[in-house]
Amino acid sequence: MSKDLYKILDLDTGASTDEIKKAYRKLAMKYHPDRNAWDTEAEAKFKEVNEAYSVLSDAGKRQQYDTFGSTWWGWNPFGGWGFQADDISDIFSSFFGWGFNTGGARKSSERRGEDLEYELHIDLKTSIYWGKDTVEFQRRTYCESCDGDGGSGKTTCGTCGWRGQVTHTSQSPFGVIQQTRTCADCDGSWETFEEVCGECHGEKRILKKEKLDIDIPAGIDEGMVIKLTGEWNAGVGTKASGDLYVRFSVQTSEKWLTRDGVDLHYDLEIDIVEAVLGTKKEIQIPIIGKRNISIDAWVQPESILKMSGDGVKYIDRDTKWDLLIHIHIPTPQKISKKERELYEEIAHEKKINVNSKKGVFEKLFK
Repeated sequence: MSKDLYKILDLDTGASTDEIKKAYRKLAMKYHPDRNAWDTEAEAKFKEVNEAYSVLSDAGKRQQYDTFGSTWWGWNPFGGWGFQADDISDIFSSFFGWGFNTGGARKSSERRGEDLEYELHIDLKTSIYWGKDTVEFQRRTYCESCDGDGGSGKTTCGTCGWRGQVTHTSQSPFGVIQQTRTCADCDGSWETFEEVCGECHGEKRILKKEKLDIDIPAGIDEGMVIKLTGEWNAGVGTKASGDLYVRFSVQTSEKWLTRDGVDLHYDLEIDIVEAVLGTKKEIQIPIIGKRNISIDAWVQPESILKMSGDGVKYIDRDTKWDLLIHIHIPTPQKISKKERELYEEIAHEKKINVNSKKGVFEKLFK
């Protein structure tokens, strides 16, 4: 059956190298087996995405694909263009630093657990101060039933020996092609058991639901990552677990308060009378709380009051930056009769020709 590799990655045929990489990264993250436990459709989609990327990311393979397509005799995504299944692991590792065993090469009897990047969304208040969050997830943990061995009566696979793979030879328009595939009898581990563990089914690890409390430091910002050593998948044949990388997505504003790096910005509207005469007042800022401010007479629109040390803490030291209060002086939408008389008096003093048509000022009455 013909495969449209561009369609698999949701791309046009003229896609650039960067577009191919971005599309692959997005889909590989979506269908990664660690995020879709026991979902065979997601696993198949993940392999299909990797196959497509392995071809379209290589200039030579892409040219052959664009010329011949995927239906010419002898083509195989795991051999036709020299692509082997274990290339998926190399591709995925180059993007994310995660391991993924697709077969095609001998699986080491000991390997460190895979890493994972987890995105955590936090509100503005938590990013300014500090907080805790509890995340729930499934991860692969050490199988206690078989002590992480996979079964009992372990022997070397009689089909592939110690290699974990078998080689098949086929003919193509370009000559003889050797295709190396995972040994079906041992699934590439080069081990077989007289009795496979009933808990992990020989995988040496099991999926387990877990909770993890995460301490969120004050000052954490958008895109920052903290590493939690040993908090992801358990190793195979070793207790060297993978690491969990928590990437933060931070809410940047709440009502009139906005964060920009280590500065905080607050939009404050004041009355035109306060702007002309100046004032001292107490204001309530979201999250920050009450603050006493002093506004000089004749303050201009878009002026900024700087409150040093009232901003966000530097994440790596005990120093805070600034709170910047932006002054806005809106035109009154409604005024009382008394206010109208006072404005008219001012207009008279300044010899301003006032539009006094009937109904104009009445619309401004409270």
